[in-house]
Amino acid sequence: MAYDAFKAQYEADAIALVKSKQPIDISIPYDAAAKLAYEASDKSMAYDAFKTKYEAEAVELVKSKQPVDVSIPYDAAAKL
Repeated sequence: MAYDAFKAQYEADAIALVKSKQPIDISIPYDAAAKLAYEASDKSMAYDAFKTKYEAEAVELVKSKQPVDVSIPYDAAAKL
């Protein structure tokens, strides 16, 4: 088989292979973290109530980790 014929056949096969593949959904649901936490919990409350509580606790955790303002005023040296 000549190179030109091989190249044409190879490209045709490659294109056919790519077209035959179905797209794979790799998206993550918005509330995936809450669902995982609920599955790991004792499930003593309904999922909707658990999700509301979980999200509120997550927001409070993030807020608690916000950096403290330790910036120095621009004119601090002049005030000494």
